[in-house]
Amino acid sequence: MKRIGGLVLVTACVGVLSSCVSLQGLSVRSHGDGTGGSHNFSDVRDGGGSVDSGVADATAMGERESEAADGVLPPLGNFDKASPDFDLFDPCSEIPASYLHAFGFRERMPSRIRETGISHCGFQFETESGGKSFVGLGVTDRTIGDIENRQEFGRIYEGNEIAAIAFGDPTYGKLFCTLYLETRGGTIILNASGGASVSREVQRCEFGEMILVRLIKGR
Repeated sequence: MKRIGGLVLVTACVGVLSSCVSLQGLSVRSHGDGTGGSHNFSDVRDGGGSVDSGVADATAMGERESEAADGVLPPLGNFDKASPDFDLFDPCSEIPASYLHAFGFRERMPSRIRETGISHCGFQFETESGGKSFVGLGVTDRTIGDIENRQEFGRIYEGNEIAAIAFGDPTYGKLFCTLYLETRGGTIILNASGGASVSREVQRCEFGEMILVRLIKGR
C-alpha cells in the first residue's frame, strides 16, 4: 500500500491495459487472486464473445440487451452498515455473467481486491472502433460522505442522470475516472478509462456514468 497525504491508496495494476485502479481513502489489502463538454459514447461495441471463469468475456450490447431489461444494482439510497438488515452487495460475484455480457463487459482481469467491507474487480471494455478500454467495478461499505472526508481534492464531477460523483485525482486522473454511487447495498465504485477516443477526465466520468445508468436501469 502507498500512503499519499495521509490517505491509503490501494493500486491494483492491470498489465494488459497498462493502467491502474486506485481506490482512494479505502484502507484494504490487495489480493492478487485471480472540465469538458458532452461526448458521444454510442460507439460501445455490439458483438459476441465468450465467458471467462463465469464472468462475461465479450460484449453483446444490441442482441443480448433483452437479457438485461432490468437493472442489476441495488436501489439507490442511503445505507447504514451497522444495521442488522444491511447486506453489502458484491457486483463482482452477484451480477450474473450474462448480464455483464449484455452490458458490454469483456475479459475479466486477474487482479482482484476482496476483503471485509470492500470488493473490486476489473474488466476489458471494447469500443466499436476496436479500441480497448478498462472498466473497474466494486463496492465499499463506506458512505460517500465518509469517502469524501478522506479526499485531498474536491469533486470534479457530479452525474447528470444519477447521483454519482468523482473526486480530483492528479495521480491517476489522466488514466481513468473513479465514480462513486451510493445504494442500499453499499457505495458502488466504477473506474472508467474511456478508451483512446476519450482524452479528458470529465469525458471519462461521463463514460463511466453511462455504464452505471445501464447497470441501474437496464436497457
